[in-house]
Order: sequence, then structure tokens, then C-alpha cells
Amino acid sequence: MDISCLVGVCSAFAQAAGETADTAAGVAEAASAASAAASGVTAGAAGTLGDALKAIGLLCVIAAQLRAGRVVRRYQKSLLGLMGAASLAVFGPASAQRWDAASLLAGLESRRRAVLVVLVGVVIVYSLAAALVLIGFGSGSRSTAFTGLSLAVSFLMFASFSGPVVLLGVSAANFGRLFWTWFAPATFAAVAMQTMVANVEADEQLVHVTRALLIVLALTLAGVALRHGVPLQRRLAFQAWRLQHRVLSIVLFTLAGLAGLVLFAGLAPDKEFTHVFLGCVVGALAIGLCYVTLVDRVRRIVAPMLAAGYFAALAAALGLLEISADPVEKLAGTPELVASLALLAGAVGLGWLARQFVLSWIGLAYAQKVFSDAQFQVFCWMFSVAGAVVSVTTLVDDSRHLNDPLNLMLLGATLLALVVYWAVTRFGLKPLDSNKRLLVLRVFSRERRGERLLDELEYRWRFIGPIVLIGGADVAERTIDPAKAANYLRGRMKYVFVPNVHELNKRVVAMDEAPDPDGRYRVNEFLCFDDLWKEAVRRLLDASHAVVVDLSEFSAERQGTAYELGLLRELGALARTVFIVSQGTDLAAVRSALGLAAQAALPVTTIQVESTPDGRQLVEALVRCIPPEGDDAAAARVKEVAAATAG
Repeated sequence: MDISCLVGVCSAFAQAAGETADTAAGVAEAASAASAAASGVTAGAAGTLGDALKAIGLLCVIAAQLRAGRVVRRYQKSLLGLMGAASLAVFGPASAQRWDAASLLAGLESRRRAVLVVLVGVVIVYSLAAALVLIGFGSGSRSTAFTGLSLAVSFLMFASFSGPVVLLGVSAANFGRLFWTWFAPATFAAVAMQTMVANVEADEQLVHVTRALLIVLALTLAGVALRHGVPLQRRLAFQAWRLQHRVLSIVLFTLAGLAGLVLFAGLAPDKEFTHVFLGCVVGALAIGLCYVTLVDRVRRIVAPMLAAGYFAALAAALGLLEISADPVEKLAGTPELVASLALLAGAVGLGWLARQFVLSWIGLAYAQKVFSDAQFQVFCWMFSVAGAVVSVTTLVDDSRHLNDPLNLMLLGATLLALVVYWAVTRFGLKPLDSNKRLLVLRVFSRERRGERLLDELEYRWRFIGPIVLIGGADVAERTIDPAKAANYLRGRMKYVFVPNVHELNKRVVAMDEAPDPDGRYRVNEFLCFDDLWKEAVRRLLDASHAVVVDLSEFSAERQGTAYELGLLRELGALARTVFIVSQGTDLAAVRSALGLAAQAALPVTTIQVESTPDGRQLVEALVRCIPPEGDDAAAARVKEVAAATAG
């Protein structure tokens, strides 16, 4: 940096600082005159702020020029490192870790447990911080015993609200069962208990309230035990067991609360009966809210994006109307009516643009791996919990506003938990560099069998590599992500489809193989027009380490799946393939498609299932089918790149 330039910048900074001091002195002198006190202070403050911004700007210029050389040197080192990483990815030198079946399964299990630990930690951090905030504003001069009891109940309430995010770390097959087994009754009991504790007016009532809390807790545990006592055979006898499962949960916990209300009659003042009853009602509503917004995976992705789009559109439109002249006052005359309509049209247009921008940003941020699909769901759920708590505290107490210190600190507790979660997943959950690609082939069906299969595979395989499949309506609910949802809501869904072979080659080469910030790989879905899916299957078979084929309900009429079976035999991919069969599978048609004799044994690993496959068994079988690592993988990759370039 030139010395004269530096001297000039420093003197300019000194001049700005001197002007700042002069301005402050002028403000002090002007304040002594009573007639111009307000205007002098305002002008002086504005001048001070402006001069301070000038000084900050000059400091930024100096810091940027002094740091530029170091940034360039670090860029050179990073470039060399990335070039080396790219060479490792393509050619796989001998020093790179070689993944066998045992190491893949061990790494998968360790990452799965790490994700669960992180999610549990987030819930604990948020619940403890929020409970401390609530106690700090509500305990007052209460006794230590009351403060401890209130802290425990508040912690239980916030943990039951935010706890369902832990279920994002379990398989989808266990999601609903665990939710209704543990989190639904916990939410119900916690809300009822918090309602009673919040309405205690004197420490003398603490003994009565403690007994009531124990009664509610005991009855809730009894309801859980009663439901667990229903034999599994009897559950399966009902065709609509899932619906009955949920209804039974709410009925049992509501009856438990009402029974607690009756038993509570001799333990506390009459006015607290209503509080217990309201706690039961609010608990049941909270359970329903949890189910609607979290248990359904599609709603976990789409609902937050819809809400963000609506909020952006309304905020932009109302903001334009607010800063413009009031359109209602202009309806008196015809020219004013035209102006008002133009203003309304502009507000609608601005709202639409704001909606498109927000959705585009979410989709682009997901595509650029700023966050993963699981992180997106955790963020949205935690903010939803915080928003619900803030709304309830504001509605219950008329003296509170949205910017009340309690509400701001509860939001701060949420931000603290999310910052911890983001930092741990970003820097603590190191992804496996195994990058084993799995191709999923299936018999297309209108049933949910394909979704259940994909759920089981996603839960485990995405820790060791990406999943690839040909998209379809049968798995649409399980393959939707923020980017696809953004494209659909913006009316750009057709750009997701593969239009021709040239584009197919480019997308196969550019397949998303980088892990997300939480250490999981992504699902690559290829949506193809017409019969392009046949060529896509051929390309993807060459680029996959393992293949799973769901042959449930397969018959000779399924010509598409028969073509895929023939392609597996033609390309020599049967050794790295696992078949899923059921009682409805026509094994004779399978042998015919593979060109085998009528009674010949299938030359692949076969797993017999009835409804939902065992995810652990399936993934272990697939991992053991992966060919040993060697130069063949690198050669196939280079061949694939060359073929795509020629195309």
C-alpha cells in the first residue's frame, strides 16, 4: 500500500473524528438555549451518526487493503488443496481409505447415533434455556421448593413441545409409533401440569398442587401402559388401526385428565378444577398440532415454505400500501379511483415478487447446501414452537406485547438452541467420504409400498452415499425437498424433468455426491419425459455401487420392470443387486426376464418381505454386495465423463 495513500486516509479519518468532536460540542452549546434544544439535539445526533459511519467506512477500506495480500495467499493454498481433493475423488490413490462392508456398517451406525445425540442435545438446551427464562419472569419471591418444581414442570413442557424433532433421527416406520407412545402423552401431561403450577397463588397451596401433579403423571403413565397392553394380534385385526391408534391415545389421556380432575377435588380450591380441565384440553390440542405439522413429512417441508411465501407477499403488499397514500380516501373521484386501483395492483405485484424471491432463496440455499432437509425441518419446527409459545403468552396476558422482554428472551432461547445445533452439525458431524451410490428400482404402483421402501433406505444409506432413482408419483411424497417444493410453488416444475439424452448425460455427470452439512448424502431423483427413463436406468446402473429392486407384486405384465431386469443381466450388475420379493411376486416371470430356466435359482441376494422391509437387514445385504474398491471404480468414472462429454 502506498505511504502517501495511507497518510491521506489517516488524515481524512482524523478530520472526520475532529468534525465529530466539533459537532458534539455544537450540540452541547445549542442545548443551553431552551428555544432550540430539541432541534439542536436531533441535528447533532444525526451528524454524529453520519460521521461515525464515515469513520467506520474508512476503517473498513484500510482493513480490506491490508488483508488483501493474505487473502490471495490463502486462496492459492486452498486452490492447491481443492485440486488435490478433486484428484483423489477421480483417481483414488492408494493412500485414500478403502471402505469394506464392516467399516461401512460401523461408520453408518456411529453417524446415526451421533445425529440422535445432537437432536437430543438441542432439545435439552432449548428446554433448559426457555424454562429458566420463564422462571426468571414468573417466580418472583417464591420459595426455593416452588421455584424448583416450576422449573421442572416448565422444562418438561418445553421438552415435550420441541421433543418431536428427535424423531427426525429415527426411521419413518417408527416415527408415528414413537410419537404417539411417548411425545403425545408427554405433551398432554406437561401442559396440564404447567397450567396448574402457573395458577398457584400462594406457597401454602404447593402441597396440594404437588399431589395433583403426581396424580396427572400417574394417570398418564397408566394410560401409556394400558395402550401397550393391547396385544399386537388384536391391533393388526383392525383395518384402520392407525386412526384408532391416534384416537385411542387422545381418549385415554383425556380420560386420565378428567379422572385427575375428580380426584383433585379434595386437594385444592374449587377454582383450580377449571385449570386442570383447561390443561387437558390444551394438551389434546397441542398433540393434534404436533401431529399435523410434524408427523407428516410432506407438511414438514411444504407448510413452512407456504407460510414463508404468504408472509413475504402480505408484508410487501401491506408495506407498499402503508407508505403510500391511503387508497380508501381516494375513492371519492374517478381519477382517484384509477390511482387507487393502480396502487392496489402495484401492491399485489410487489407481493408476488416478494413471494417468488423468498421461495427462490430457500430453494437456492438448499441447492447450495446451506442447510439440509433435516436441518430445514428442525429450524422450522423450533421457530413454530417459539411462535406458539409467544402467541399464547401474549393472548393470555393482555398486558404483554409481542416485543415484551419475556417473548424476546424466549425467542432468544430458540436462537441459542438453533445456533448450537447448526454449529455442531456443521463442524462436529463429519461426513463419511465413502460416497457409495445406491440405485433404487421398483415396480411402479399406486400403493405406498415404494414410499416405505425409500424411508427405510434413506434412514441408513444416506450416511454412506447418495440414493438414485427414477422419479414417479408413487414416491413423490418422500422425494420432495425444499428445492423441488420451491420450483413447484413458483411454477417451474417442468425444468426439473430431463428433456433429452444430452441433458441426461450432463445430469448424471453432475450428480449431487457431496454430503449435506449434517453429514448425510442426498436423494438424486431423475424425472424423465417419455421413454427416456430406459436410457436413464442404463446410465445410472453404470454409476451405482449397489442396486435394490423391489419386485413386490411383479408379474409378466410389468414390461418396464422386466426391461430393467434384462438390463441388469446384460450389464453384469446382478452381483451387486438385491431383490425384494413378496407372496405376490411372480418368480416365474422374474426368471423369464433374467433368461433363466424355470426352476433355476435366482443369482442375486433375495429378501422376502410381507409389508415393510427390515431396513437394517436390507442395508446390510446391500453393503455386502458392493464390489471391492480398486482402480475399476476410477476407470468407470473417467469413462462416464468421457462418454458424457462426447454426447
